[in-house]
Amino acid sequence: MTDFMEIEELKIPILLQREKRKTMTITITPQGELLVKAPANLAEREVERFLQQKRYWIYKQTRRIMEANQNRIYRSEEEIKQLKQKARDLLTIKSEYYKKLLGVQYDRIRIGDQKTRWGSCSSRKTISYNWHLVLMPEEIMDYVVVHELCHLIEMNHSKRFWDKVGEILPDYQRRRKWLKENGNRFL
Repeated sequence: MTDFMEIEELKIPILLQREKRKTMTITITPQGELLVKAPANLAEREVERFLQQKRYWIYKQTRRIMEANQNRIYRSEEEIKQLKQKARDLLTIKSEYYKKLLGVQYDRIRIGDQKTRWGSCSSRKTISYNWHLVLMPEEIMDYVVVHELCHLIEMNHSKRFWDKVGEILPDYQRRRKWLKENGNRFL
Protein backbone atom coordinates (compact mmCIF):
# COMPACT_ATOMS: atom_id res chain seq x y z
CA MET A 1 0.00 0.00 0.00
CA THR A 2 1.30 3.49 -0.84
CA ASP A 3 1.91 6.27 1.69
CA PHE A 4 -0.44 8.65 -0.13
CA MET A 5 -3.58 8.74 -2.25
CA GLU A 6 -3.86 10.86 -5.39
CA ILE A 7 -7.30 12.24 -6.26
CA GLU A 8 -7.56 14.95 -8.91
CA GLU A 9 -4.99 17.63 -7.96
CA LEU A 10 -4.58 16.35 -4.38
CA LYS A 11 -1.87 14.11 -3.01
CA ILE A 12 -3.24 13.02 0.39
CA PRO A 13 -0.89 11.37 2.92
CA ILE A 14 -2.25 8.13 4.37
CA LEU A 15 -1.76 7.15 8.01
CA LEU A 16 -2.68 3.47 8.41
CA GLN A 17 -3.32 2.18 11.92
CA ARG A 18 -3.86 -1.53 12.41
CA GLU A 19 -5.96 -2.26 15.49
CA LYS A 20 -7.92 -5.01 17.16
CA ARG A 21 -11.27 -4.06 15.64
CA LYS A 22 -13.90 -5.46 13.28
CA THR A 23 -14.60 -2.47 11.06
CA MET A 24 -12.58 0.06 9.11
CA THR A 25 -12.92 3.82 9.61
CA ILE A 26 -11.46 6.80 7.79
CA THR A 27 -11.13 10.41 8.88
CA ILE A 28 -9.35 13.45 7.56
CA THR A 29 -7.09 15.04 10.19
CA PRO A 30 -6.93 18.82 10.68
CA GLN A 31 -3.58 18.67 8.81
CA GLY A 32 -5.28 17.11 5.76
CA GLU A 33 -4.02 13.55 6.25
CA LEU A 34 -6.18 10.47 5.65
CA LEU A 35 -6.28 8.47 8.88
CA VAL A 36 -7.29 4.86 8.22
CA LYS A 37 -8.05 2.55 11.13
CA ALA A 38 -8.27 -1.03 9.93
CA PRO A 39 -8.58 -4.47 11.53
CA ALA A 40 -5.16 -6.00 12.19
CA ASN A 41 -5.81 -9.04 9.94
CA LEU A 42 -7.49 -7.25 6.99
CA ALA A 43 -5.64 -7.67 3.65
CA GLU A 44 -4.10 -4.52 2.13
CA ARG A 45 -6.09 -4.96 -1.09
CA GLU A 46 -9.29 -4.76 0.98
CA VAL A 47 -8.10 -1.51 2.56
CA GLU A 48 -7.26 -0.12 -0.90
CA ARG A 49 -10.66 -1.23 -2.29
CA PHE A 50 -12.42 0.51 0.61
CA LEU A 51 -10.46 3.72 -0.01
CA GLN A 52 -11.33 3.63 -3.72
CA GLN A 53 -15.03 3.30 -2.84
CA LYS A 54 -14.74 6.36 -0.56
CA ARG A 55 -12.72 8.40 -3.07
CA TYR A 56 -15.33 11.12 -3.55
CA TRP A 57 -15.91 11.55 0.21
CA ILE A 58 -12.14 11.68 0.86
CA TYR A 59 -11.68 14.33 -1.85
CA LYS A 60 -14.58 16.46 -0.65
CA GLN A 61 -13.53 16.35 3.02
CA THR A 62 -9.86 17.05 2.24
CA ARG A 63 -10.79 20.09 0.11
CA ARG A 64 -13.05 21.40 2.88
CA ILE A 65 -10.26 21.11 5.48
CA MET A 66 -7.67 22.67 3.17
CA GLU A 67 -9.96 25.64 2.49
CA ALA A 68 -10.63 26.08 6.21
CA ASN A 69 -6.87 26.05 6.87
CA GLN A 70 -6.31 28.63 4.10
CA ASN A 71 -8.99 30.88 5.61
CA ARG A 72 -7.36 30.57 9.03
CA ILE A 73 -3.96 31.56 7.59
CA TYR A 74 -5.56 34.46 5.70
CA ARG A 75 -7.26 35.72 8.89
CA SER A 76 -3.93 35.55 10.75
CA GLU A 77 -2.23 37.52 7.99
CA GLU A 78 -5.02 40.11 8.09
CA GLU A 79 -4.71 40.44 11.88
CA ILE A 80 -0.94 40.93 11.61
CA LYS A 81 -1.45 43.54 8.87
CA GLN A 82 -3.88 45.42 11.14
CA LEU A 83 -1.51 45.19 14.12
CA LYS A 84 1.37 46.54 12.02
CA GLN A 85 -0.78 49.50 10.96
CA LYS A 86 -1.83 50.08 14.57
CA ALA A 87 1.84 49.98 15.59
CA ARG A 88 2.75 52.50 12.87
CA ASP A 89 -0.03 54.88 13.93
CA LEU A 90 0.60 54.62 17.66
CA LEU A 91 4.40 54.72 17.52
CA THR A 92 4.31 57.70 15.14
CA ILE A 93 2.03 59.63 17.53
CA LYS A 94 4.31 58.78 20.47
CA SER A 95 7.45 59.68 18.51
CA GLU A 96 5.97 63.05 17.53
CA TYR A 97 5.03 63.76 21.15
CA TYR A 98 8.40 62.82 22.66
CA LYS A 99 10.51 64.45 19.94
CA LYS A 100 9.03 67.80 20.98
CA LEU A 101 9.91 67.16 24.64
CA LEU A 102 13.46 66.18 23.67
CA GLY A 103 13.90 68.84 20.98
CA VAL A 104 15.06 66.33 18.36
CA GLN A 105 14.24 65.63 14.72
CA TYR A 106 14.13 62.23 13.01
CA ASP A 107 14.01 61.65 9.28
CA ARG A 108 11.54 58.77 9.17
CA ILE A 109 9.97 55.92 11.12
CA ARG A 110 10.21 52.34 9.99
CA ILE A 111 8.09 49.49 11.37
CA GLY A 112 9.70 46.05 11.11
CA ASP A 113 9.63 42.52 12.41
CA GLN A 114 13.03 42.32 14.05
CA LYS A 115 13.77 39.07 15.88
CA THR A 116 16.04 40.48 18.61
CA ARG A 117 15.43 44.24 18.81
CA TRP A 118 12.58 46.43 19.92
CA GLY A 119 13.94 49.51 18.25
CA SER A 120 16.97 51.17 16.73
CA CYS A 121 18.16 54.57 15.58
CA SER A 122 20.43 54.95 12.56
CA SER A 123 22.98 57.69 11.93
CA ARG A 124 20.67 58.81 9.10
CA LYS A 125 18.00 59.58 11.73
CA THR A 126 15.73 56.66 10.84
CA ILE A 127 13.91 55.29 13.86
CA SER A 128 12.97 51.63 13.53
CA TYR A 129 10.44 49.95 15.79
CA ASN A 130 9.35 46.34 16.11
CA TRP A 131 5.61 46.05 15.42
CA HIS A 132 5.26 43.61 18.36
CA LEU A 133 5.57 46.65 20.66
CA VAL A 134 1.88 47.30 20.04
CA LEU A 135 1.14 44.11 22.03
CA MET A 136 2.89 45.47 25.13
CA PRO A 137 1.77 47.81 27.89
CA GLU A 138 1.76 51.42 26.75
CA GLU A 139 4.39 52.51 29.27
CA ILE A 140 6.83 50.02 27.71
CA MET A 141 6.15 51.42 24.23
CA ASP A 142 6.86 54.88 25.67
CA TYR A 143 10.16 53.65 27.09
CA VAL A 144 11.31 52.24 23.72
CA VAL A 145 10.28 55.42 21.89
CA VAL A 146 12.13 57.67 24.36
CA HIS A 147 15.16 55.35 24.31
CA GLU A 148 15.44 55.50 20.52
CA LEU A 149 14.82 59.25 20.29
CA CYS A 150 17.53 59.87 22.91
CA HIS A 151 19.95 58.20 20.51
CA LEU A 152 19.45 61.24 18.27
CA ILE A 153 21.26 63.16 21.02
CA GLU A 154 23.71 60.47 22.16
CA MET A 155 24.43 57.58 19.75
CA ASN A 156 25.64 55.39 22.63
CA HIS A 157 24.60 54.18 26.07
CA SER A 158 26.75 56.58 28.07
CA LYS A 159 25.77 58.19 31.38
CA ARG A 160 24.66 61.28 29.43
CA PHE A 161 22.36 59.08 27.32
CA TRP A 162 20.72 57.49 30.39
CA ASP A 163 20.45 60.87 32.13
CA LYS A 164 18.53 62.15 29.10
CA VAL A 165 16.20 59.12 29.16
CA GLY A 166 15.71 59.72 32.91
CA GLU A 167 14.73 63.36 32.35
CA ILE A 168 11.73 62.22 30.31
CA LEU A 169 10.99 58.95 32.13
CA PRO A 170 12.28 59.06 35.72
CA ASP A 171 11.20 55.41 36.19
CA TYR A 172 12.90 54.15 33.00
CA GLN A 173 14.92 51.54 34.92
CA ARG A 174 11.73 49.78 36.03
CA ARG A 175 10.39 49.81 32.48
CA ARG A 176 13.71 48.61 31.09
CA LYS A 177 13.77 45.75 33.60
CA TRP A 178 10.20 44.75 32.68
CA LEU A 179 11.14 44.68 28.99
CA LYS A 180 14.19 42.49 29.64
CA GLU A 181 12.19 40.06 31.79
CA ASN A 182 8.99 39.92 29.70
CA GLY A 183 9.81 41.05 26.17
CA ASN A 184 10.45 37.61 24.69
CA ARG A 185 6.83 36.63 25.38
CA PHE A 186 5.72 39.14 22.74
CA LEU A 187 7.97 38.03 19.87
